[in-house]
Amino acid sequence: MKRKLIPVIMMLVSGVISCLFTMARGESLLYRMTALLGSMLLFYGLGCVLCSVLNYFERVNEERLAAEAVLSEEESAGNEAEAVTTE
Repeated sequence: MKRKLIPVIMMLVSGVISCLFTMARGESLLYRMTALLGSMLLFYGLGCVLCSVLNYFERVNEERLAAEAVLSEEESAGNEAEAVTTE
């Protein structure tokens, strides 16, 4: 799933749940719409924060993997140089 869709999906699911609960409780229409707007904005914001955190962790992991690849290349080059000098 694309990460761009996470905030939108969270917002829509929270909207459905909010509508169902307010309808089941028999709240007024103004209260329903206010609760719907509030929950959708809240969960959209939380989804954006979640995407930012996931992107940060992915970026850190990619940097760590790149550093490990460079380190392993240097070690393999050092091992080859030692093998040539001992022969």
